[in-house]
Amino acid sequence: MVVGAANADIISKSSRKTIHGDSNPADVRLTAGGVARNIAENLSRLGAVVDFITAIGTDPLGGFLRESCESCGINTEAWIVREGLSTGVYSAALDCDGELYAAFNAMSVLESIKADDLLPWSDTIANSDLLIVDTNLTEETLSVVIELRSGNPVMVDTVSVAKAPRIEHLLSKVDILKLNRTEAECLTGLTLDDANQQKLACADLLSRGVQRVFITLGAAGACAADASGTVFVPAVPVTVSNVTGAGDAFSAGVALRFREGIKQQVEYGAELAALHLRMCL
Repeated sequence: MVVGAANADIISKSSRKTIHGDSNPADVRLTAGGVARNIAENLSRLGAVVDFITAIGTDPLGGFLRESCESCGINTEAWIVREGLSTGVYSAALDCDGELYAAFNAMSVLESIKADDLLPWSDTIANSDLLIVDTNLTEETLSVVIELRSGNPVMVDTVSVAKAPRIEHLLSKVDILKLNRTEAECLTGLTLDDANQQKLACADLLSRGVQRVFITLGAAGACAADASGTVFVPAVPVTVSNVTGAGDAFSAGVALRFREGIKQQVEYGAELAALHLRMCL
């Protein structure tokens, strides 16, 4: 079961080095996105049976997202349609080298999801092998959905620096926590410039009750930790065209191998992230 964001991604990649304050020629694409939706699609395409709860508006973008999910086998029966609210939109500006320059999101429809919307699906949530949530949900909704898991493992993707703190008071109930470097810095107050600081960040999160921690480090690879220790893996070499969605592919790899050790999880996550980057060329 995946619960969280589905939104339309508007991705603009500059044709030259981006000039701040100027109009930059670019390639612009509309794609289906959202952290939870991206994870769900990766899982479904790799053979998992995926139920997905999200919220959309009644606008054409909502229909576009539902069609994109159903076409790759995701169950959308539990989707919440909100009259008067717009489907979520994520707009990203990429530099000519594919690195993120700036991004903006309008996700109020996701924050409209309340406990009453989830209760009809409590049995499905409780019976899922793994519950995956992203922090586009409000703190209250995160708390409710995690309680509904009925003892089965839960994985949380922290999404962004702005939204990562929403899970802070629930860390003791999180089995698998996936963050990127800046999100980990936000939650721990550390600067993850070297392996020692990265180990300290993992240790801090484990001390707060998380069972397994996975931190992506961009070109430096990723690290993972549990009670047995810390594992570092380098990034798989690949030419980068567009980084959008690579972290979500990593999360899907971690999720698919959740019954295995952290080394197998982090290595598979890194492989899927690299595969996503190659497909974006």
